[in-house]
Amino acid sequence: MFGVSGATGASRSTMLGHGEVELFAAGASPCVLGVHGFGGTAAELRPLLDRVSGAGFGVDAALLPGHGTTPRDLQRFGFDDWVNATRARMRKVAEAYETFVLLGFSLGSLITMQLASEADRPKGLRGLIVLGNALTLEPVTRAGLAGLSRLGAHMPDLYVQKPAAGDVVDKSVLGALVTYDRHPLRAAIETYLAGPRVRAVVGQITCPTLILHGRHDRVCPWQNALWLADHIGSKDVSVRIFERSAHVIASDFEREEVAREVCAFLGRCGPA
Repeated sequence: MFGVSGATGASRSTMLGHGEVELFAAGASPCVLGVHGFGGTAAELRPLLDRVSGAGFGVDAALLPGHGTTPRDLQRFGFDDWVNATRARMRKVAEAYETFVLLGFSLGSLITMQLASEADRPKGLRGLIVLGNALTLEPVTRAGLAGLSRLGAHMPDLYVQKPAAGDVVDKSVLGALVTYDRHPLRAAIETYLAGPRVRAVVGQITCPTLILHGRHDRVCPWQNALWLADHIGSKDVSVRIFERSAHVIASDFEREEVAREVCAFLGRCGPA
């Protein structure tokens, strides 16, 4: 289904889409610390974060290490690198704002759940929002990455061409999704291996949590949302499955409703 290339092919790769890859906006607490998905940028969260900013809340959505440059750069980083970078960003946000909320999409959901589970998280954390959470991947991808992960240090420098900029039902938004045109497989394995690691700690998450997922998600099964709701440690959990959306729900057909859910949740976490 996908073309596979080695390191030489990766050097010819480009970014798909056109737009801003990081988003920052001053505003009131709680500030939203947004974390994008694997190979992507904050552009996939743009419709949502624009609404959040418009509602008066601060926004901080920086690029993860290895993103926004070339897929080859991404091969050099792993889950701990992404968590550590976001932890550093979280501490800066906690210094600038009295309260904040973590919002993670796909890979970003794993990062934010990891941070929300940690005992030494900043006291200003008031909530967690997870979109299209990646606690498990769809079966074919999961099986392929599981097999490749057994190669360990012998894993070659391989890339898988992406069929589109993102998994959406509304194809009109594809040009606004700024992402790599291929998946670096060593880095993708890091995302796969992070799933069980984060599943083991979600019981330690106690802050209010909003879980949103698209019914037509072909990257991360929508059942992930139900599993998380059943296993998270928080007593304040809301779940919604969007019936007309796929993986990139912040940009898909129901993006306006996604934004309304998020802004309502932020309102419960503290006034703008």
